[in-house]
Amino acid sequence: MLRIAASAHAAPARALLLCATLAVTGCKGDRAEAAGTHAAAPTPAAARPAAQPAGGAGERTRMDAEFPLDGLVTGAQLKVRSKPEPDALTVGWLRVGSRVRLAPDPVKTPTCRSGFHRVYPTGHACAGEGIQVGPAPPESELAVNPPAKHDPLPYRYFFVKEPKVPEYHRLPSRDEQRAARDFLARYFELQQKSAERAEKFIRGELASETTSPTVVRRYLERGFFVAGAGVEERSSRQFVRTVRGTYLKLSQLEERKGGSFRGVELGAEHALPLAWAVREATAFSVKPRDDGSLRWATDEQSPTYPRLALVPWAGRERAGTELLHKLKDGRYIKHWFAAIAEKIARPQGVRADEPWVHINVEQQTLVLYQGDEPVYATLVSTGLEGHDTPVGLFQIRAKYIADSMSDIGPEAGDDRYSIEDVPWTQYFSGSIAVHGAFWHERFGLRRSHGCVNLSPYDAHRVFNHTWPVVEDGWHGVSTDKTGLPASKVYVSER
Repeated sequence: MLRIAASAHAAPARALLLCATLAVTGCKGDRAEAAGTHAAAPTPAAARPAAQPAGGAGERTRMDAEFPLDGLVTGAQLKVRSKPEPDALTVGWLRVGSRVRLAPDPVKTPTCRSGFHRVYPTGHACAGEGIQVGPAPPESELAVNPPAKHDPLPYRYFFVKEPKVPEYHRLPSRDEQRAARDFLARYFELQQKSAERAEKFIRGELASETTSPTVVRRYLERGFFVAGAGVEERSSRQFVRTVRGTYLKLSQLEERKGGSFRGVELGAEHALPLAWAVREATAFSVKPRDDGSLRWATDEQSPTYPRLALVPWAGRERAGTELLHKLKDGRYIKHWFAAIAEKIARPQGVRADEPWVHINVEQQTLVLYQGDEPVYATLVSTGLEGHDTPVGLFQIRAKYIADSMSDIGPEAGDDRYSIEDVPWTQYFSGSIAVHGAFWHERFGLRRSHGCVNLSPYDAHRVFNHTWPVVEDGWHGVSTDKTGLPASKVYVSER
């Protein structure tokens, strides 16, 4: 049996073993296939056991008995299959550097001569596709830091700030860096004469020209984002090691940590409704004129609420033809200056013991619920006009610690660029997902190309609240046709 671990704010649940396939894409993501099972797997450690099972001492004993071998994933992204067959359904993926526990006696096939090992807690993976196996945790330069699952961002994120930046397969020598620099200099020289010829040059299609150094994997354009798993040094120069095991020079990048905004835990101190200023707002009084019309008046005592500040909201009220937000001190602010999170009834189809999510597109708010009880409220950014976030009752189809996306929205540069490893991604409708956004802080206002953007802290909070859980060592979870309980996402127009 697999254990579905719920967050502190979610009721515990159990689920049977999984096997399924899911096709999803980013927002718009570039993943063609996405299926997974949540599983407990290890964080790197010098001492055994590498894995940390979620089921306590009894599960630990079972794991040690049935899965005594340790594996280090050396493939960029390794598929875990439902059966020891190359065409069996994909139930999950493991990233390069991940550590897993494996069963002995692999099943050898014509296409996997090294053999399919059973992976803890379920599924099968071909060692020959990229797993280093041993009786103790293998050591390798391919090992990378695991994602920081308890932090607002699972990785360090970097913005490519120069027009073209080489991404290296390994740490380059000084001579290799000079060769890449000279190659780019020739590219920019050709670009001044012919953009088409320059692009052929960088692809190695001009027979009369030099080719790119073999140590270079590709050249990233300004505006690209990469996720880093650490910083290493060679020849007194620092390089970011990406989560895929490649290297970029640190001086050519700019770290992005995202904003500090976070929502509100609901309970004794705070309860719904809650209001935030989404634009800086100075409260005013409504004064009648002699002719019976109304005017707005401020004075020295009129408070000003900075953007993203909580506002002491008392309700909505009309003054003439104007809809206003009335504050608890009797003053007002105009309705477009505030976003209000209010409690709603649990939608039909959501059980009383389930964690679920409500997103209000008009208000740009999100509220987490446990059954009928709201537990957390915050601001979001949904789709711009023409990229509207779909409304309705959905369920989470797939969850990823991070997933690559393209066509993110204006704050990510422009539509040409993609972001590797968008954090805390939860797909609920095709390519539309709830996810963290570290590249803007315009929460409470529409900004995306359809997805639901949250601050890093809030995305992490939502990710940990919903079903199912992505446990240590596994990178993604699928609920589509797997039998795993999936949290509902209710998106309403208002």
